[in-house]
Amino acid sequence: MTIDQSIYGSLARLLDYPAAGYCEAAEEWIAQIGNQCPVAGEALQPFLAFVRERSAEKLEELYCITFDNSQTAALELGWHVYGETYERGAFLVQMRALLREHGVPERSELPDHLSLVLQAMSLCSEEHALKLAADTVKPAVRKILVSLAADQNPYEPVLDAVLQVTRQHAQQSYNHS
Repeated sequence: MTIDQSIYGSLARLLDYPAAGYCEAAEEWIAQIGNQCPVAGEALQPFLAFVRERSAEKLEELYCITFDNSQTAALELGWHVYGETYERGAFLVQMRALLREHGVPERSELPDHLSLVLQAMSLCSEEHALKLAADTVKPAVRKILVSLAADQNPYEPVLDAVLQVTRQHAQQSYNHS
């Protein structure tokens, strides 16, 4: 299967704050992901089942408890990779510029939030997307997964899917070069 970078946009939406219509849209996003990366689509089935059984309010509560109230599971990738250093500041500036370059509007999240980084990866060059995946997304997501696995958090399959997609995309790129 060939990875089209639009898959990162679907992954990004799964990691956005679950606003109105999230439950209905999640099924479509997961289907889009599964069409390009069946392993990731399969990994997302427990999350989809979880979403179907919960109210929007319960999903919002889980999102906040999981990502906003936990330093070890925060979705700010630069923090996981660089900590509170100058390098993180430089990464934030780079990400803000990349998001602007591709017309992604600023939101309340910092520009190194996983959903924004994935959205940028869906729009930038393949080379830049693969570099972001290797240098930032994979190492940070692996750290976040340790925290989620300890609690058997329902978002664990979403982050697993991010790793599956980035792995398949990198392999596809390597095979074509």
